[in-house]
Amino acid sequence: MSTMQNLYQNLTETLQKIRRSEERFKVLIDNKASLEAKVREKKVALDKENYDVEKLEGLSIEGFVHLLKGTLIDKLDKEEKEAMIAKNQYEFACQELDVCLREIVICKDRIKDKYVIEREYFDFIKRQEAKMLHMDSEETSKVKDLMDGLYYNSEVIREIQEAIEAGLALNKAFECILNGFSDAEDLGIIDVLESGLLVSDCSHETVKNTNEQLVLIQQHIRRYHIEILDVLGVCDVDVDNSRLLMFSDCFLERVMSGEILSDKLSSAIELIDEMLRLIDDTLVILRKKEEITKIENQGLKENKVQLIESYLDQIGGMNEESS
Repeated sequence: MSTMQNLYQNLTETLQKIRRSEERFKVLIDNKASLEAKVREKKVALDKENYDVEKLEGLSIEGFVHLLKGTLIDKLDKEEKEAMIAKNQYEFACQELDVCLREIVICKDRIKDKYVIEREYFDFIKRQEAKMLHMDSEETSKVKDLMDGLYYNSEVIREIQEAIEAGLALNKAFECILNGFSDAEDLGIIDVLESGLLVSDCSHETVKNTNEQLVLIQQHIRRYHIEILDVLGVCDVDVDNSRLLMFSDCFLERVMSGEILSDKLSSAIELIDEMLRLIDDTLVILRKKEEITKIENQGLKENKVQLIESYLDQIGGMNEESS
């Protein structure tokens, strides 16, 4: 057997022992709780039996009655036997718990090296993967297909995460302008002038901030739209940004349609609330797609490792036959 096969076999066997220890550890932890309860139960029973013996030996009222009846010796003999049985049961329960605790320590000792061995194992698998990619075989072709799938899914996840980030930034920008509107109830006369709001009285600074926020929102909308298009370019998700892209025109139309300040504000706030719901719904869809893609990626990784393991097992079997 070659050095490579020896290393693979040793790492595989060690990992199998660790995984068996992990499974045994879970069982032992459950057993520990029940054994501790059993020890407590047996201790209570033992204390009761010892107390019964002490009452008879100390000539309590019960002991005095038995003494008068002439049954004290028999009763004491009976209680001592029951106390001895209770003591044996308690000691046996303590021994069971002690064995369980010692085995837990052994399992912990084995499991502590899990991450080191796993890292060595997967580093070894990665090296074998690199070697396989230079071979011309059916296994190599399958490995390459899995690697292509992993790369594609990683790109999908990256694009989705960028879209989610842009959506959260847009959401925050809408929240900012919504908070600004909540302070605008006491404004005087409100009019629409080109791309912003013009207010008489002393609220020019408030309006300036609102105008800046509207410009910022347009920038966030463009970025979010581009990121969504990137997602649609790599995967199929049910997302429609058309309503969001119409926001600017809809917003100005809503604000101009009101005759009084309260109507203008409530109409604008209603539209922003609608946009926020639209973004939230889209983010839910994106996160769900991200989670599904991550699960698919994990499956591809596991399949790739299994394929390389199968290849290594096959090589090991061929080497044994030739020897």
